[in-house]
Amino acid sequence: MLAKPLCETSVVLSDINFLFVRSRTVAYEANINKPMKKSNSKRIRGGVLSSPDDAPAGATGSFSADYTKAGEDLVWKPDAITYQLAIEAAGVGAWDRVLATDVVTICPMMARLLDLPPHAASLHADEWRKMILPEDLPFVESAVTAFIDSDQPFSLEYRVRTRHGRIVWLLVRGTFVLNQHGNPVRVTGVSVDITDRKKAEEAAQASEQRYRALTDLNPDGILVCQEHRCAYANHAAASIFRVGRVSELIGRTAADFFEPEAATALHENLHLLLEQGLEAPLATLAAKRADGEHAYIQATFGKVVWEGRPAVQITVRDITEHKQLQDQLRITSERLKLAIEGVGEGIWDWNLVADTYSVSDSLKHMFGWTDTDHETEHINWRQLIHPDDFRRVNAALFSCIRGETRIYECEFRLKETTDRWKWVLGRGVVVAWDCSGAPTAMTGTICDITARKESEEQIWRHANIDPLTGLPNRRMFRDQLDAEIRKAHRSGKELAVLYLDMDGFKQVNDLFGHEAGDQLLAIASLRLKGCVRESDIVARLGGDEFTVVLSNLDYQGHLDFLCEKILTVLAQPFNIGANSAHVTASIGIALYPVDGLEGNELGRKADHAMYAAKAAGKNQFCYFTRAMDETAHTRLRMSNALHHALPLDQLSIHYQPIVNLRNGRIAKAEALLRWQHPSLGDIMPSAFVPLAEENGLIGQIGTWIFQEAALKSRQWSKLTGENFQVSINKSPVQFMERDIESDWLTYLANMNIPCDSLVIEITEGMLLHASSRVMDRLLEFRSAGIQIAIDDFGTGYSSMAYLKKFKIDYLKIDRSFIHDIDKDQDSRTIVETIVVMAHKLGMKVIAEGIESQAQARLLADAGCDYGQGFFFSAPVLAETMERMLQTPSADKKE
Repeated sequence: MLAKPLCETSVVLSDINFLFVRSRTVAYEANINKPMKKSNSKRIRGGVLSSPDDAPAGATGSFSADYTKAGEDLVWKPDAITYQLAIEAAGVGAWDRVLATDVVTICPMMARLLDLPPHAASLHADEWRKMILPEDLPFVESAVTAFIDSDQPFSLEYRVRTRHGRIVWLLVRGTFVLNQHGNPVRVTGVSVDITDRKKAEEAAQASEQRYRALTDLNPDGILVCQEHRCAYANHAAASIFRVGRVSELIGRTAADFFEPEAATALHENLHLLLEQGLEAPLATLAAKRADGEHAYIQATFGKVVWEGRPAVQITVRDITEHKQLQDQLRITSERLKLAIEGVGEGIWDWNLVADTYSVSDSLKHMFGWTDTDHETEHINWRQLIHPDDFRRVNAALFSCIRGETRIYECEFRLKETTDRWKWVLGRGVVVAWDCSGAPTAMTGTICDITARKESEEQIWRHANIDPLTGLPNRRMFRDQLDAEIRKAHRSGKELAVLYLDMDGFKQVNDLFGHEAGDQLLAIASLRLKGCVRESDIVARLGGDEFTVVLSNLDYQGHLDFLCEKILTVLAQPFNIGANSAHVTASIGIALYPVDGLEGNELGRKADHAMYAAKAAGKNQFCYFTRAMDETAHTRLRMSNALHHALPLDQLSIHYQPIVNLRNGRIAKAEALLRWQHPSLGDIMPSAFVPLAEENGLIGQIGTWIFQEAALKSRQWSKLTGENFQVSINKSPVQFMERDIESDWLTYLANMNIPCDSLVIEITEGMLLHASSRVMDRLLEFRSAGIQIAIDDFGTGYSSMAYLKKFKIDYLKIDRSFIHDIDKDQDSRTIVETIVVMAHKLGMKVIAEGIESQAQARLLADAGCDYGQGFFFSAPVLAETMERMLQTPSADKKE
């Protein structure tokens, strides 16, 4: 390393020596080699004023000085000894070089600096030059030459190699001594060993270079501040604050790059470090870049020494993007929280390590918890979760924790503070793991699904439970029956399916109303459940039909006993309000596996057996037989064929004349339906009319009959020249029709047919138990002019009040009374009584089933108005009926 001139900040002692060399070189030289002369001045010694004679001549190591009195003042004047002591104490070596001889004279201290013997007093300039390191020698010679030309003192730093091979840094200062002509003749000066200082400087410089290298490579910004101003900055800091060069940061204060509040906080942190010696906390400061853009800076502070003075190093990191992401995440989190809580979901966090929980306000509100309840404490979920649900919830939760499932999801019941159970949907995920991969935290939501569960239960009940009786409905019964069949298959035991139909229920419904009927069904369901075991199934299929499934049957005798018990309890009176209703039951039985292996098959066969029990007289039970199956198949075939009977012209209307018993003339006719099937043959109305009512065809067929009869009434009225009435039978089901096609009154008006051309025949049972709808329709027909006839009068329950209320036009005495009228006095009395009663009520009488002249004469003698039966004519087609009207009638009374 080349030596270089010292700057003005060199060691103070060297500056003193330099001044000393310039002013006192010659005197020093003289005094060092000559004995001291006596003077009149006094000498201060050891701080005491004394005479020069007090000290021995040439004494060294003493602190003495000459002084001269000038008036009243003492002027201190150091002597050579003083200078010698000073330079030895400071380790300063003196030298003098004569330019003419190139001999350098050195003092003992200088010899010691160069590792020369203490007695060495001089050396040649070449020897001196050889001691200078070769790399420093050119610099030294050029510097000395420059100083000679400028006639100025010089100061140099360079290295020499001593006699022992040491490399020593010397601070050399000298001046040139001129002769009287102004030419330099000597160079005299001093040297100081500055090796330690140079090493320290080199170490400091190396440390600074390493510091700069590290800071320049550091991605974080580094600022070094002294006296609140920036003394150093790295390139990262320049990039953070968006300045073009690092130098633009030097000398700037915090106010130049930070918002006012941030600048104040920065100054406070610097004060903590420099003035109070305290640690400054990590700070997030709002900054303003050179381009005007705002930023967020994270700053850490540390105390350092910079160029020998205390300073603070500030490490800055641009967290603007991170802060923005945090803000966005916070906003998103708040939005998510609002969205979740907005739909009624509560949020929970679980620290798996500490086993503590944190719950949102909405979750607290959901269960009535206070603000301090269950916030960060241990929650005993076992006390809150329904006992029936806890194991299922626990299994689902730990399945997620173990990583077997990605998301925990479970529906369960939680207890409110009011001890009411709420259905909730719990969801959660693991959100944190430790270094070994074990989960440490979970988060999730709880949603109140009580309303949904209640709705689902309600939907399930509507789909599976009969709302009137609380029994399983048809759908649920099918599922339960299939399950019982599977059990019976595994156990090898029999199973019985019972179908029950309430006999006489319709009459109760019509007599007391539908509410009374509903009460009867509810009571009947309780009675049925009381007859069977808890493991047996009781269901309501609809209407007044019930079913019972008896499992694990050991012998048929138990089944017979049970059926008798059911018939007995159902035959007991039903107390409904102030009324008492009586019904019975018909039971059909099908057995597994004898009668079938599937639920549908067993149900169908039990239904067939039930109809067989009804046909056998009701209030009894009947087992399924193969013959029933054949009958049922025939009935099903007939029902299917009935859908096509009208379009295929298989249905026809026959008309049976109604004769005036006084003159024997045909006065009216009854329209009777017939069905001629190509393979089943002639099918009687009693066989297919109930089927038409069941499958909804009765309305269409009845309307067709009505329209045909109305047209024939108009045609035959023209033929006979007087109003010719046609009677038609109307089923109760037809009264419920509201179709335009079934609006008979509209049809009659459109066809210009008088309403009194038709007579509607109904049974007395229908009139007695008529619903409000039937009653309204009857009154509507009666008001329009259509006449009403009671068919089969005397076979059911009669009510004189209804006969009066509806102003019935005709009573038709049932054939059962006519059959024995000529042989049985009681029958004749009943007929005569009916005729008298009817006439007194303003009604006319038609006798059905007249088969002989005697019967016709007795009825006429009793005052009966009209007669109908095979004695007069069997039902005939319309063409035949028309010919009969054109032919004069014989006097049947004769």
